[in-house]
Amino acid sequence: MNKIIVTLLLASFVFVSCFKEDNGGDEFARELFLESPQLIIATSGAEKNIQQELVRSNTFDYYTAGELEYLQNGQAVAKVNFGNGTENSLAELDKDGDITSIDLKKDESYYDDKKSKFKKVIVEPLVKAEDCPFIIAGIIKFYDFDTDAWVATIDYGNFECDEWATKTTADSDEPYVFSLNDWQK
Repeated sequence: MNKIIVTLLLASFVFVSCFKEDNGGDEFARELFLESPQLIIATSGAEKNIQQELVRSNTFDYYTAGELEYLQNGQAVAKVNFGNGTENSLAELDKDGDITSIDLKKDESYYDDKKSKFKKVIVEPLVKAEDCPFIIAGIIKFYDFDTDAWVATIDYGNFECDEWATKTTADSDEPYVFSLNDWQK
């Protein structure tokens, strides 16, 4: 009888372990779902317009110059100014005349009261719509906390309210499209 119980417990452990691996790393996906947006707009279906040419940092993957404008129904709802080329990780968000600062580099962050295993760089601000439970646009890069090696880039999409995001990694030439739907609370 004890052998049967031990065998069943071992089989359950193996099944659960395989299931977690097949889901692409449940902690990573959960962290992606809980990522904080820098911009919240009224509804999905916006578009992005480059107002001034975007210039990438010489040492990091964020922009240090240029401006993005976010439009809904042809009207500007927000602008993000990345600066004038000065090497820093700050951008300014102007939404309805309210100007706030966005830190594009996150060396330490938390989700579900756990410290992230990654350093993060916001390449394009993460955008959420009030009518959608998912981030609908934006690009974020993840780096190993200890080695600073690039781990993955996540592209949240093109302003449509859907659960799909695209992951690109250093160890795969093919982008991987996955669903954030399984990680809602």
